[in-house]
Amino acid sequence: MKETKTVEIAQKHREDVIDTLQLRSKERRVLYALLIFFICTVAYENSALIMSRLVGDSHPLPELGERRHQQLTPDQLKRLDRALAEASEGFPQYWARFADNQNRLAEAMTLLAEEGKADAAQEKLSLVVASMFEFATHPIIKSTKDLEKVVTELKSLRRTLKLKTDIPELEIKPLSFVRETEAESSQPRRDLFEYTLR
Repeated sequence: MKETKTVEIAQKHREDVIDTLQLRSKERRVLYALLIFFICTVAYENSALIMSRLVGDSHPLPELGERRHQQLTPDQLKRLDRALAEASEGFPQYWARFADNQNRLAEAMTLLAEEGKADAAQEKLSLVVASMFEFATHPIIKSTKDLEKVVTELKSLRRTLKLKTDIPELEIKPLSFVRETEAESSQPRRDLFEYTLR
């Protein structure tokens, strides 16, 4: 006859069972939190791919470091035109320069109203900015309060739109006083200090 072995089962108290269940629920909560962190990390790392799948390839995603260039607005042109009109009253002898620049601003406004001609309007504006900077910084011109307003507007436009104002046509050219004509070159040269009897 075979001997039967008796296995003693450890007796568990009620407190031990409750502690074990609480420990398992805590482990389950930690596991869920780790899974959520993992899913968030994967979604963040592959956000460009996920967005391209959801939105489509036609939607461009801005990359790091890229900024959209600020566009020229009609309000900026109007402010500069108003400042030019006020400053021109203090310099009536230079009405031609102010009138030319105000005409260029009017042309820039009409170009800006048309679709696809913003670059041409900005070129006109850069001519105005270069011309008025040359005028305002000239040593002969005495600065006034209205002219300082014009310079402030020009500086803000140059900074926001990144305008290039070094235009060679508007540079001051050196004066040349020597001009030989055909009549001058055909006449014989004469020394005034040479004494001759005739």
